[in-house]
Amino acid sequence: MKKISIAFLMAASFWGMAQERPEMKDIDSADVIELIDIWMMPAIATDRPDITDCAQITPVGWFQYEGGYQYSHVEERISNTSITDAHQIEEVLRFGINQKFEVRAVINANTKRLDIVDILNEPSRTTGVNPVTIGFKYNLIEETNLLPQTTWLSHLTLPWIAGGDYRAPVQGNMLFHEQRLMFEKGLTPRLGIASNIGISGGMNGTNGFVDGGMFSLALGYDLGKDFGVYAEYFSNWQVQGRQLFGTPYFDGGFTKLLSNDLQLDVYAGFDLSPYVNTRLNTSGLFLGAGVSYRLPLAQYLR
Repeated sequence: MKKISIAFLMAASFWGMAQERPEMKDIDSADVIELIDIWMMPAIATDRPDITDCAQITPVGWFQYEGGYQYSHVEERISNTSITDAHQIEEVLRFGINQKFEVRAVINANTKRLDIVDILNEPSRTTGVNPVTIGFKYNLIEETNLLPQTTWLSHLTLPWIAGGDYRAPVQGNMLFHEQRLMFEKGLTPRLGIASNIGISGGMNGTNGFVDGGMFSLALGYDLGKDFGVYAEYFSNWQVQGRQLFGTPYFDGGFTKLLSNDLQLDVYAGFDLSPYVNTRLNTSGLFLGAGVSYRLPLAQYLR
């Protein structure tokens, strides 16, 4: 309601100035409408910091950047014990094409320290830019009183567009895909629920067109004064031979809107495997922080 009131005041003020200053009588009404649209635009909706990507589409003609830092520590005890410490810079670039469609790219860079305790005399280190991922989001169903906002996410990872230790020759490399359905529903004016379900695999079928996937469920709550909090459960699963393995996680975090188009976040989570019955003997934790912002680049698309 506050934004709507401001929008009407803006329109009235422009009309009043046009009456008082004859030289402004030729002002383009489209410019006024554009300013009103910006004032009435909902606050930025981001995919970070949780694993559950949002079902909202980036506004038409707007560019959205979501970036951050994450530290993770993972221990696996299967045939051998391995310990991995990773520092990762995360970046997601999004651009709204129309009200139902956005294009996007994911660019992550990291440095990993791997210690296979029973084999390596010294830990190994891998540093570089991960293979770049490109894709799109397409809104399938708008939220109603009964139905959640439903959006399809499609990603394609390009192994030859990478840097450092992740660089690989073009020939003989496999394209990887990920497909997700994303659901989002407001339960009360302050409480919302969201979920993702996805599959992934190799495009040429060598390792299986579908050999992995994920599921997530998140609750978000508006604390007021532009603060938000969330709690999330998610699980990554993979097929090895004829067996299905899953790794469950829990995480939570806070967001803070500095403006309608600028958001900060912090989060942390951990592997639930030591506390539940899983086939993989793993443990670990992760934490991070980030910033997201958006700006108009091509409003003529509107």
